[in-house]
Amino acid sequence: MEKNEKLLNMLMDFNENIRFAAVSNDKGEILWWSQREGLKNIVPFEETKQTLMRALHAWVENDRVKNFIGKGLYSISSYDKIKRITVPLGNGNMLYCTLSNEPLKKSILNRKKSYGHLAEMGKILSIVDFIKSQK
Repeated sequence: MEKNEKLLNMLMDFNENIRFAAVSNDKGEILWWSQREGLKNIVPFEETKQTLMRALHAWVENDRVKNFIGKGLYSISSYDKIKRITVPLGNGNMLYCTLSNEPLKKSILNRKKSYGHLAEMGKILSIVDFIKSQK
């Protein structure tokens, strides 16, 4: 199994809030992608590809200050319906995920929104590191 496929399968298996995940190269071309079965796209696929390209360019721009602040680890953007996560994978490749911004279980206060709903970045990065370490 190719590394990108394995990475996305592990992420989708680990976190049922992940709606869509993709790995792109340094040109913004999607090398592998996966979508949660049974979910409709919130954002059309063509727009997702454009968003992925903008995120990739942002990482290139942010790379200019890494000598001051260190290497970028991940970025999260949160919206009413989804969170978007990007993780640089090395060699210009990037992981792009969208997660539901609604928790699967209602809170004690039975709120509809959960703006602080966590993305479990520690576990996501652990999976990325595990896949990177594979030969």
